Amino acid sequence: MLTTLVAGAVGGLIAYWTWRMVLRMPLALAPELGVAAGAPSDVRPWAPWWVPAAIVGLVAMVLWPILATHARRISLIGGAAAIVLVSILFFPVAAICVQLAALTSSGWPPVVEFVGALPRVLAEAVKLTFVNLMYSGAVTVPLAALIGLLLAAFGRFIAWTVDWLARMRAG
Repeated sequence: MLTTLVAGAVGGLIAYWTWRMVLRMPLALAPELGVAAGAPSDVRPWAPWWVPAAIVGLVAMVLWPILATHARRISLIGGAAAIVLVSILFFPVAAICVQLAALTSSGWPPVVEFVGALPRVLAEAVKLTFVNLMYSGAVTVPLAALIGLLLAAFGRFIAWTVDWLARMRAG
């Protein structure tokens, strides 16, 4: 349970770092989708940095038990894979948040227009993902794998410590 929470926090930190350093996005987006340098008073409330970071953190918390945790054991390869997937997943999540902020900048459009724009939004998300993976994937993917490996090793150490303390108490 502890490693799942830590994986969620790590996913959120990776998302924040990617938002600010890789994509070079500000902390908030202006409604007309001119990217705001600061946080002006007319900023859309759901479009700041924490939305994609929270989504990716939650996805990390879902992926960690699926890929890394197995019957009282934590897989090093599964932990690395979970964090790599989270680091890659951030790009489409961020693109969707930015595109939806642009689409709803002057209020919610009619349902038909909104649904009609979703394929374009998803296509832009896929395009942004591939472009950023080609641009920064050589650094971010191995770094994410290392972070996932270290997180899984930390989880193994915590599990070993808890088992050792239980044996010491029992014996």
